[in-house]
Amino acid sequence: MKIHLRERFSSHERIHMLIKKKGSINPTMVLGLILALILTYLIAIPVFMLITESVQVHSIDVSYFQQNEGAFTLRYFQRALASKVSSVLFLSPLVNTLVIATCITLCTTIVGYILAWIITRTDIRFKKLFATLAVVPFMLPSWSYAAAWITLFKNRRQAGAPGILEVMGFTIPDALAYGPIPIIICLTMHYFPLAFLMFGNAFQRIDSQMEESAQILGANKLQTAIHILLPVMKPAIMSTILLTFARTVGTFGTPYTLGRPVRFNTLSTSLYFTYQSGEPGVMAVIALAMLIIGALLVALDVFVLREYKRYVTMGGKGQMSRPFTLGPVQLPMNLLVGLFLFVVIVLPLGVLALSTFMVTPGWFVRDNFTLQFWFAEETKVREAVPGLLRDPTLLSVAWTSIKVAGIGALICGTLGTLVGYAVVRLQQYRLSKYLRHLSFLPYLVPGIGFGAAYLVLFATGRGPIPALYGTLLLMILAMSVMYLPLTTRSAISSMAQMGAEPEEAAMILGAGWFTRMFKIVIPIQKRSLFSGILLAFIQGMKELSLVIMLAVPGLEVLTTLSIRYTDNALMQMSNGVILIIAFVTFLLTAVSQRLTKTSLAQGIGG
Repeated sequence: MKIHLRERFSSHERIHMLIKKKGSINPTMVLGLILALILTYLIAIPVFMLITESVQVHSIDVSYFQQNEGAFTLRYFQRALASKVSSVLFLSPLVNTLVIATCITLCTTIVGYILAWIITRTDIRFKKLFATLAVVPFMLPSWSYAAAWITLFKNRRQAGAPGILEVMGFTIPDALAYGPIPIIICLTMHYFPLAFLMFGNAFQRIDSQMEESAQILGANKLQTAIHILLPVMKPAIMSTILLTFARTVGTFGTPYTLGRPVRFNTLSTSLYFTYQSGEPGVMAVIALAMLIIGALLVALDVFVLREYKRYVTMGGKGQMSRPFTLGPVQLPMNLLVGLFLFVVIVLPLGVLALSTFMVTPGWFVRDNFTLQFWFAEETKVREAVPGLLRDPTLLSVAWTSIKVAGIGALICGTLGTLVGYAVVRLQQYRLSKYLRHLSFLPYLVPGIGFGAAYLVLFATGRGPIPALYGTLLLMILAMSVMYLPLTTRSAISSMAQMGAEPEEAAMILGAGWFTRMFKIVIPIQKRSLFSGILLAFIQGMKELSLVIMLAVPGLEVLTTLSIRYTDNALMQMSNGVILIIAFVTFLLTAVSQRLTKTSLAQGIGG
């Protein structure tokens, strides 16, 4: 009688068999099991805890619900979905989120598609310069455009100095100063580089002979664009739509800055306000809704991925790329693209910089210009508030930002490299798929929702793990796990290109596993490892949605300091902090490109 292995061996014995290989322990399998345990605790359990928090009575509600703490309840769902305040807490923010996410995705897709086509498919001049500049907006903090918008268009509805245009005598309506219209415009300017990169790379792979064949058969330019280019660009279009929509759902800074004055809330700002007002159960429900939206987007992405093979544009034959001749409109097109990039890069940064040197932005008289917001021991607009470069708090907060982003990036890069190694070397085991999918999970959780999940898990001590809320370690852990999908995917791609032969040769010569890792694998993968660490560090320096849930008084980073200045109507100080973040981000990006000899827009500009 045949007896299955699962019936003959206990789970402990099966794990022991897995880590054995030819009579000895397989170090790679041990590494994979350790990584699975770590990622399960740092990724899967926080998400699970978020779900349980939405259906358990919290201590703050024990007397009101007349139930014991931890008892099962659906009152939080009822409060969010079917109560007198559900419209304010959840329903209206949900509708607002979906509406602005749809509008931003549509605008981003159109702008990115047109700009990518002009730069990659025409004979426009300055291609490399335009392609490089087109990705700059994505390097800025997401709410930097909102800060520039407020500096220009702010009216007297909000406390503090009025905006530049109002000082110059213009009357700015609320609909233009705050709410959905400026949110859509600002986030479109920030996210269009994503669409540009997607479409630019896709256009580079399209054989121009397809377009020429259509024109030979009598199709005009418009028909060719609609019936040839659009169908073959469908995978890039769908990827752009999904990625932009997912990022927009979780963004916090811009809706908070531009929506709060007119009480226009999205899911991210509603989650933050419920957290501030002491409603952890409702907060968990909102975070769970954001998680569901992310999961649906990933499921849609998987479905679209299955259809990619229908749109193959690069086969075994040679590929030709003949640029479309602009002729007499080449100069106007250059001017138009240059003007657009000026508006989305130079103008916002210029407005932010100019405001930091003016007591009242927009009043262009000599006495109004000042250096106090940078160098004064105490600014005249607010007592006991020193200039940024004289403020010891700024130095402390900047150092905290560097520590959080730096240590988090090191952990993220190292963990991503190890996960990538285990996934590639253990492809024949289910453990490989588990690690691959689990390491990708943070991608589908919006940043503020992921912060809420960590807040729930580490707010109190659980077993040997002490409470970490309000500590630097919690920020570092959240930051290192949040960007793990970036480093893991890079490591998997890089490891897949490295054959097993170098390690096998070292094994023949008697090298142990640690020797092979430090003498062979890591040196070969050092560029990928460095790029992953630097990318995570850059993202961490400008992260707000995640850390806004974890920052406490006395433990702030530059991004939360900027928001605090905004809350206190100190826009010049807030804008100065944004410029400091932008400077550090640009500097790190330049160093990265110099050392790795690559760039985000590499190849798009020719």
